[in-house]
Amino acid sequence: MSVRARWLAVAGLAALGLLAFEVVSTQPVRGAVRTFNDLVQVANGVGLPDERRLAMARGLCSRRYLASHALEFSPEGGLVGLPRAIDKNFAAWREGPDVWICPTKRTSRERPVYRFVREDGRWKFDGPVAILRPGGEILPAAADATTAAEEP
Repeated sequence: MSVRARWLAVAGLAALGLLAFEVVSTQPVRGAVRTFNDLVQVANGVGLPDERRLAMARGLCSRRYLASHALEFSPEGGLVGLPRAIDKNFAAWREGPDVWICPTKRTSRERPVYRFVREDGRWKFDGPVAILRPGGEILPAAADATTAAEEP
């Protein structure tokens, strides 16, 4: 094998390694975004009975959230407490073992941030956790906004 072929092989292996790292390191965020998208689709779904939609939505929420919140439909559509759509410029990031998603426009003054936790091998919606203000300032939404790791 020539020197050039070796360098090409090394460069190819390095590129594959970087791609594998990117896929593995972004999987939690991608999984949580997929769950949030599924939740919004179920909430806005037409053609399914309301009870079926609520059952599907419950399957996408954490046990902690379901124990403290009753899922119900909003008169405007969707679920109470959730946006009806995800903005194309949403933000999502890891926060410890959880994933936080801010699905609203970046031009909004105060934007809700929702937490997703890993539960039963899947990412689940765990409710609002903070408010994202201009400049990236994060304000906790409530005193009970603790991480899932701190829960008993």
